[in-house]
This record gives sequence, structure tokens and C-alpha cells, in this order.
Amino acid sequence: MLNKFLQFFRGVENKKGKRSSNFGSFRPELESFEERITPATSIIYANGLLSGSVIVDGGTKGVSGVNIGITGETTTGRSVNYSIVTNSNGNFSIDQLLPGAYTVTRSTPAGFLSGTTATSAQLNIVEGQSISQNLGLGGLTPAKVSLGLWASGVSGVTAPTAGSGTATGFTMTQIKAFTDTTVAKNATAYYNLAAFNLSPDTTNTTITFNTSKGAIDVTLLDSAAPVSVTNFLSYAQNNAYTDDLFHRMANLSGTGASQILQGGQFTTNSASGVVTSFTDVATYQPIANEFDASRPNAIGSLAMARTSVLDSATSQFYFNLTDNTSSLGQTGNGYAVFGNVANSASLTNLQSFSTSYSPTQKATVNTSTLETLPVLTGATLPAPVSPATVSSPVGTATTNLALTNTITGTTPAGFLNYLVTSSDSSIVTATIGSLNGSFSPSQVKLVAGGNAGTAVITVTLIDNRNEATIKTFNVTVQ
Repeated sequence: MLNKFLQFFRGVENKKGKRSSNFGSFRPELESFEERITPATSIIYANGLLSGSVIVDGGTKGVSGVNIGITGETTTGRSVNYSIVTNSNGNFSIDQLLPGAYTVTRSTPAGFLSGTTATSAQLNIVEGQSISQNLGLGGLTPAKVSLGLWASGVSGVTAPTAGSGTATGFTMTQIKAFTDTTVAKNATAYYNLAAFNLSPDTTNTTITFNTSKGAIDVTLLDSAAPVSVTNFLSYAQNNAYTDDLFHRMANLSGTGASQILQGGQFTTNSASGVVTSFTDVATYQPIANEFDASRPNAIGSLAMARTSVLDSATSQFYFNLTDNTSSLGQTGNGYAVFGNVANSASLTNLQSFSTSYSPTQKATVNTSTLETLPVLTGATLPAPVSPATVSSPVGTATTNLALTNTITGTTPAGFLNYLVTSSDSSIVTATIGSLNGSFSPSQVKLVAGGNAGTAVITVTLIDNRNEATIKTFNVTVQ
């Protein structure tokens, strides 16, 4: 059974055959997609710094353990609310602040008077600015020993518990920390940035497959399966799934009711409603398998198709027509679900493929022989033309085939773009991909030279509001 299943998923992964993109209606990454590479407005860096101390009125003694609150709104419209606890010297600092208007306030620790100096401050921070702002406290309450003795440290009065004194302002949502990597001399490797961070505005994206059996709404799992979702949306934005052929509808054991509906390998070309040819979908570099048992291959789930190699998925995907949790959720060999059908009407349309089409006709598409091509029940494909012995769908009516005509979608709440540089291009160069290239806009191509050593790759992460932070990882060439 497993061998038959693996054969089912081994769709031919052909090399790039470039196609022009006229995909105008789908906006699955929030912005106008041209802006994924060239943002429409200036990048806004989160590189402001606020620092200061909480000092007793008229003196220089800093007070530890004071709660500092920083609230306000950035110039990008993001509300902020940060907190810090002063360190043992009464100091505090917060970095990575976006430009904006902020209010900084302090609490009054138990045993202290509020004082007459600043308890709060209104600040306007611009990009790259460092601001120092001290806040004041009064003396000790009458129930405490004199301020002079407290300041000298001989009174036995315990100071408020110190905090770290530091905090980070704006950050991208972290999935996991960037990891260093190793590349052999004169070799090429790829590094997928989608695995590490999300925009703070990320929510689950809803898209619609407009198919030959009607609309199928799908909720993508942007946060739970970020690599798979980002990969899929890149293909969709590049028009890869317009007039897409569902090329397999199969039972996992080889016989019985259909359990899987697979697409993402062939674009159907036609004229006057008749198929004229097929184009292999041009693929990016393979992605990591994001299988997780918490996202089972249940009825109506959408998952990445791949070969028997775990990290081999590219453009192909499949819908689960039945509950395949056990068959496709094997430990160490599971298939990554990255979306679910969103409503009952969509599930009905999806499952109607198995009643309207028959997967019994063997056919040839380009260089691939398809064992279970779904064809409209009652229709037949043109007879093979000698010397061919297997039929081809070329020449049949498009209405005889199972197709995704277009994919449309609501605007997601968040996305990330990237800029990358290498500290030493003689050791390794770093290039971010593009929508119509051989590696995607979330994949970094690392090309090692002939010199051993380590280079620092600097990554600028730019979100849907053009807010930016910077991260790094090391590449060692050996």
C-alpha cells in the first residue's frame, strides 16, 4: 500500500519552463505583489533607542525595581505597550523602537514618595534616534529610615527587586531563531527564511479555488505551516495555478473509492474550449516537510505532495477527499497539511469530484504517464496517435477535465519581504529569490567560493507596513 501511495505522490518535478504572469486578481500576500520585491514606500527601520534612569529627587541615586511603561502609536499606525523594570543601578533602556509618539511613565515603589520631578514624559522618536529621559522619585515615606541612610546602604532597608533594565521594542513574530549553516567550497545551497519569522499582523489567509466543480474556500494555516503557505502563495501569485489540471484522483491502496485529488503539476492550454497542450509548472527549490500530527490529513485538508524524500515538495498539492489521517500521518513520513476547506458548501464541491469524474483512464501528459487522470464520467479521451499507445488529453474538451480555473483570495493581514547581504562575497554570496525565478522570494541562494571561512549574512525583514528589523546568521564554507 505504501509503495503505491508513494508512487501516487511522485509527480514529475520538471525544471523551469518560464511562463509570463498575468495574475491580476489574486492578492495572497497583502500588498500589491510587485511590492514584494520593490516596496512602494520607504522602509521604516525599528532602530530608535530610549534610555534613562529613575533618580531620587535632588540626588543621583538610581532606584532599582521601578516599573517603566512605554505606550503610544508608531507612524505606521501600530499601537505599542512595552514594559521594563529598572536594573540595580536604576537604569532602563529599550531598543528597536519604530518612529512614533510615545509616553513613558514610572510606578512608585512601595515605601517611596512620588516626588516633584518628572513621573512621565511625552516623546516623539524619529528613525535612528537615541533619546535619554530620566524620571524622578521622592524620598522614603516617614515609616522608612532617612533617605541619607538608605542611599548609603547601611540602613537595612531593602531596595525594590531589580529587573534587567532592558527591553526590545518592535520585533517580527519569531517562530525560531535563525540558525547558522555550512556550505562546501564551490557548492550552492538554499536557505528558507519563511521558517523563522512572521509579520506581527499575520492571520490565517482565506483563498478560493475556482474549479470545474465550483468554488472551494480554503483557510490556510499561515502561522502553523509558514514554509508551506508561503511557498504555495508564491506559486499562486506567479500564476502557476491558473488553468491547473487536477492530474490524479486516486485511492491510496490502488483500488476503491478515490481518497486524494492532486494538482499543481500542469497548466492546461486551450482554444475554443479544446485542450491544445499542457505546460509543466515551473518550480522553485524544494521546501522542508512541515508535517505535524496536530494538522492531520483529515477530510477537506490541503497538503503538500512530494516524493519519498521528505524535503522534496515544490508546486504540487493535494486535497484529502476522505479522512487519511492514519495513512498519511505515519511517524517520520507524514505529509504536511497547510490548509483546510473553510465551509460545508466548499467541502461538498470538493467531494463532488469523486462522483463526477472517473480516475480510470491512463493518459500521457508531456513526458508523464498518469495512471489515474480524472476524466468526466462518460467521456473518453482521443485515441492515441501512432506510435503512441496511451491516450493524451490533448484534443479533448476542457469540460472533460478536472481543473482549477483561477485562485482568488482575501487580503492577508501580514507578510514579509527580505533583503540579504553577505559580509564577504569571496567566501559566499547571498541572493534572495523572485516570483518568476528558480528560487522563491523567501529562499536565499548561497553560493560558496573556493575560500574557506565564515561570512555573516544580514537579513532585513520588511513587513506589510514596511516596518523593518535586521537579523543575521553565519555561513561557514569548508
